[in-house]
Amino acid sequence: MRRFKSPGQAQRFVSTFDPIRSHFHPKQHQLSAKRYREQLRQRFEEWREVAGLNSAA
Repeated sequence: MRRFKSPGQAQRFVSTFDPIRSHFHPKQHQLSAKRYREQLRQRFEEWREVAGLNSAA
């Protein structure tokens, strides 16, 4: 709440930001390091596709 003007503004931000955050932060404590890296690579690849960015960026 520190930099939000109202609780409603904070809630709107969190409700929008949460799906993006959870997409890029898989439950690391439940995954092996290899599987975690594989999931992040795949998720960033999906994000680039959705955002219309090329994979070389």
